Amino acid sequence: MFRKKMIWAIILSSLVLVVGITLMFSLNQEKTDTQENLAEQQHALETSIAKMFVSDYEDVKEIEFTKWGHSKETGDWYMIVIVNQDNEISLAFDSLSSLEELSSSVYSSDTFQLIEKSEIKNLPAVRYRVEDIEKISLEGITITYSKDYKGN
Repeated sequence: MFRKKMIWAIILSSLVLVVGITLMFSLNQEKTDTQENLAEQQHALETSIAKMFVSDYEDVKEIEFTKWGHSKETGDWYMIVIVNQDNEISLAFDSLSSLEELSSSVYSSDTFQLIEKSEIKNLPAVRYRVEDIEKISLEGITITYSKDYKGN
C-alpha cells in the first residue's frame, strides 16, 4: 500500500515538474517573441523617422537614435534623435506603429539648428504626409539605429 502511494506521488510530482518546465519555457519564448517584435517596430519607426528628417531638413548626413523610453503613466514612447552629430531632438509617440503616431517633438534652439526645407513650410503636419515621406531614399545617409535592434 505504502509502495503504491509512493509510486503515485512520484508520478504526480514528475507530471507537475514536466508541466511546470513546459509552461516556463513557453512563457519565456513568448517574452522573447514580444521583445523581438518591439525591437522590429522600433527599427521600422527609426527608418521612417530618418526619412522624415531627410525629407524635411537641409543637409542631413548622419542620424543617430538613442535613449528609447516608455511611460507607463501615459503609454507614450519617447526617444532622442541626434542629427549631424550635434542637433538633438526628443520625439514622443502614442505608439510604435508609424509616424502617424508622432505626438510631440521637443528641442532647444541651442541643441537643434537644422534648417527646414523651404517647401515644407506650406505642407501639412507629418501625420498627413507619411505616404510621401516613406518614399524618401536614405542612400548616402549614415544611420546609427538604437542598440535595442537585433534584426537584419
